[in-house]
Amino acid sequence: MATQKEVAEHLDLTDRSVRDLKARGVFNADARSQMDLDACRVAYIRHLRERAAGRASDGAEAEGLDLVAEKARLAKEQADHYAMRNAEKRGELVPIADYTAAVVSVIEMVKAKLNRIPAKVAKTDGRLKDRIADALEDALDELSAARITEEMGGGDDDGDDDADE
Repeated sequence: MATQKEVAEHLDLTDRSVRDLKARGVFNADARSQMDLDACRVAYIRHLRERAAGRASDGAEAEGLDLVAEKARLAKEQADHYAMRNAEKRGELVPIADYTAAVVSVIEMVKAKLNRIPAKVAKTDGRLKDRIADALEDALDELSAARITEEMGGGDDDGDDDADE
């Protein structure tokens, strides 16, 4: 068994470096802060090998990062990026802004056509025209309210979707 100072001398390190390595779990000490000199030498050599192989670094160890896991995560993100880009080029994916703009445009066209129905159907009958317009407006309002409810995570669970018709 050896003291921290003896381990530092044996491995040509400073006391502070030995303290840091002990705090990071590279070196293990017993209850009296004594360390096995041979075990410390082997642990230090393995620690240096990990760093030389690029699987460990002071910054990563200080932050508790696993460089192998981080590299694997980066590789997965890059693969996902290329897969999405390729799917977009094949026409399997579209940017959400383009899709939203197209859907909104279609909805506006449908709404405009529906709002012309009362005048076409009723022609000169003003009361009938108003009743049809009110019915269409109510239907559009219901559709809008249902969409808002869906977006907020709710739904119509009472089962009487068309009970008032």
